[in-house]
Amino acid sequence: MESGFEYLDHTADVGIRAWGPTLEEAFARAVEGLVAYMVDVSDARAVGAARLVVEGESPERLLFRLLDETLDLLQSRLYVVTRAKVRFEAGRVVADVEGEAWDAARHGHVHEVKAITFHDLEVRRDPPEVRVIVDI
Repeated sequence: MESGFEYLDHTADVGIRAWGPTLEEAFARAVEGLVAYMVDVSDARAVGAARLVVEGESPERLLFRLLDETLDLLQSRLYVVTRAKVRFEAGRVVADVEGEAWDAARHGHVHEVKAITFHDLEVRRDPPEVRVIVDI
């Protein structure tokens, strides 16, 4: 099974659907999809690395917190994620991400995302798929 992401129409917001052969892959594609919605990643390079670690009581909370940290990484630290690798550990998610510093000339600004929401947030194990609505 291949992995990927797509955007879903939603009244006044946007949905991200991500999938993969494993739930870890689906989480990773959701991270990449969020960043690709916000900036142009077509010329982005993987020249640096960062690690995101989040804890949660459920897969839904883990996804929410991972995407919230990804949003903060781009908006506050101006880091564009080009690739993510996710692994689950006891009650937490560890995401090793590659990317580079945001460059206005190459990455621009495509869409503003204000927040990750719990509205219609869904984590499916079989087949591995996640859905999340982001506030734009």
